[in-house]
Amino acid sequence: MQKLIIDTDPGIDDALALLLALAAKDELDVTAITTVNGNVGVDQVTENVFRILDVAGRSDIPVYKGNGKPLIRENDNCEEFHGDDGLGNLGFKEVPGTVKEESAVDFLIRKVREEKGEITLVPIGPLTNIAQAVQKDPEFARNVKEVVIMGGAEHGGNMSPCAEFNFWTDPEAAKIVFQAGFERVTMVGLDATSYVFLSPTLRELLYLINTPVSRFIHKITRVYADGHWEIEKKLGCELCDVLTIAYLLDRNVVEKVDAFVDVETSGLCDGMSVVYRTKYYPDKKKNCEVAVKADTKRFFEIFFGYLFPEHMDEARELI
Repeated sequence: MQKLIIDTDPGIDDALALLLALAAKDELDVTAITTVNGNVGVDQVTENVFRILDVAGRSDIPVYKGNGKPLIRENDNCEEFHGDDGLGNLGFKEVPGTVKEESAVDFLIRKVREEKGEITLVPIGPLTNIAQAVQKDPEFARNVKEVVIMGGAEHGGNMSPCAEFNFWTDPEAAKIVFQAGFERVTMVGLDATSYVFLSPTLRELLYLINTPVSRFIHKITRVYADGHWEIEKKLGCELCDVLTIAYLLDRNVVEKVDAFVDVETSGLCDGMSVVYRTKYYPDKKKNCEVAVKADTKRFFEIFFGYLFPEHMDEARELI
């Protein structure tokens, strides 16, 4: 059983990632969820977490609210893909939920100290909370078992030609995290997530499965798919954050390379994750593994297998 803290900014693909993690309850112990400004503001993403927990039937999981802005800058949210409310502008009613009084950063520091070497951090939004924990506690990085990040890109971004959204939103935070000295870091960026695209066919299958979770996913991915079409002329939508959870469930779902990663914090390439593959740059000391490719078939077998196991035969025919 892997103990996780998921740091998130829901966001449509974040919502799917949370649903997958919560469905895999025999393999993943989601001990808490921390929230951060990103796809929409931190108050809205925190409200969205309670809505997702309600859909999943897991309102028992504690939620801690984190930073409402990047460390030193102001950046835009991503409403064109996720809607003004982060979940597709569908007018969901507010779901009651009580945020813990302790801040996300203080909770992260305390929890990994109390359970040293046992907690895997899964930041799937901007890295502001994780960076601030590093800044506040010199022992924080050494207390964490592993960090699995959704963010960055070795080849090409989605907010600029070279910068991915999570790192672009708070590049200073991303730089701090990669310099912090965590024992094990995996960067699951756009190079790998481009292989996990929810096709219109699979999205229709979610509608026909007709459970509360499948219909919720079908509804919230409408605006996400529309955004991909309007901006990229692609049919369907990329399930970026979901790949991090699939990776935790099957480490072979991605192909990785050893690398030293740095993050640019100014100029033309602001927000870029600069990936030095140690195979080609042996003078650079490895600080992470970078996912460069994903097994599409295996990913969707994981996705449908945990969320909708009774429909795996139909899913396999369409994957």
